[in-house]
Amino acid sequence: MKKVVSLIAAAAMFAAVSGAAIAADNNPAVYVNNAKIFFDDQEATIVDDRTLVPARGVFEAMGAKVDWDGEARVVTIETGDGTTAIKLTIDNDNMVVYDIMSMFANALSSGGASAKADQKTIELDVAPQIINDRTMIPLRAISEAMDATVEWNGEAYCVDIRTKDAPTEEKKETMPTYFLTTSADTVAEGETVDVYVNIKNTPSDVYVSNVEAVVSYDKDNFEFVSSAMINGDAEIDGVTGIDNPDFNDNFVKAVYVNINKDTAVTSDGRVLKLTFKSINGKDGVFALSDSYNSVNGYNVKFGTTSLTEAENVNKYFGNTLNIDTTPVIVNAADAEATAEPEATTVPEATEAPEATTEPKATTAPEATAEPKAAPEA
Repeated sequence: MKKVVSLIAAAAMFAAVSGAAIAADNNPAVYVNNAKIFFDDQEATIVDDRTLVPARGVFEAMGAKVDWDGEARVVTIETGDGTTAIKLTIDNDNMVVYDIMSMFANALSSGGASAKADQKTIELDVAPQIINDRTMIPLRAISEAMDATVEWNGEAYCVDIRTKDAPTEEKKETMPTYFLTTSADTVAEGETVDVYVNIKNTPSDVYVSNVEAVVSYDKDNFEFVSSAMINGDAEIDGVTGIDNPDFNDNFVKAVYVNINKDTAVTSDGRVLKLTFKSINGKDGVFALSDSYNSVNGYNVKFGTTSLTEAENVNKYFGNTLNIDTTPVIVNAADAEATAEPEATTVPEATEAPEATTEPKATTAPEATAEPKAAPEA
């Protein structure tokens, strides 16, 4: 029964970390390649059945560069691969999409006389606008102009975006991957447990120079104690690091940097230790976050430096780092079994009580009105 309860708790926590949650009021949740977008202040919102989002955040999570010209009130978005540029003007329902690659073809065909990019104008259902001092632009139209697929999940009240370069499940098998393990399967009240961030598919001929992770935990049941960058079972001395147990709701964030290749991790294994103390002896559920923060970027990152070339540094996040968000569970330690009580004398049977009057059936409640359909993304 305990395992069933634990699995239910894990499923609930997992849904809170990386699944879609029902958004309050008029603010749908937004996901890019399954990573939830956390907005700094202004949330995504529905205007005339269309989802508008802040200019930054979603599209930067998709790898794009976003520029804002305050004087002209123009937003320019350029895809990460440099093939497409998009221009939008506040209160103007025309969006212009430029095919950057066509510039080269036009230059060749004209002998260098013309290097203009081909362009097309798309009429928007809802024009970009300023809401609460934030530039809000249409999500679906821009995402599809970037060759991404957009799906509206009315039941979960969220928008799911998948970019054209999103890694396949097959590719994820060989990508650097973060996952969690624990130092113990059970914990009693007052005891501590270590939650380890592990990495697999570590690139060859490098050492781990940067670790950045965000882990969810239940603050009602556990207290965050400390964090440390580790190599196997040993804490690494001389590293630079910081942690924040109040990063976001029930999340703790830890960031560490190590420039000493002699003490660093150079192969698959544990890279970070987070220690928690049980407050009340109840089950604990922990999970990695794969979300994106509109101010700080992706919550989880991983950096390596070449063992032979000091300047050769690589960073992995987003579509280049696979985050296993499967929760790990630390069960409450079972209480000591109590002695089985001695059997007592069977009492003499008493006279059967008289049957009580059967209660009257209550009136069936009236059916409530069927809710209206959720707006399209």
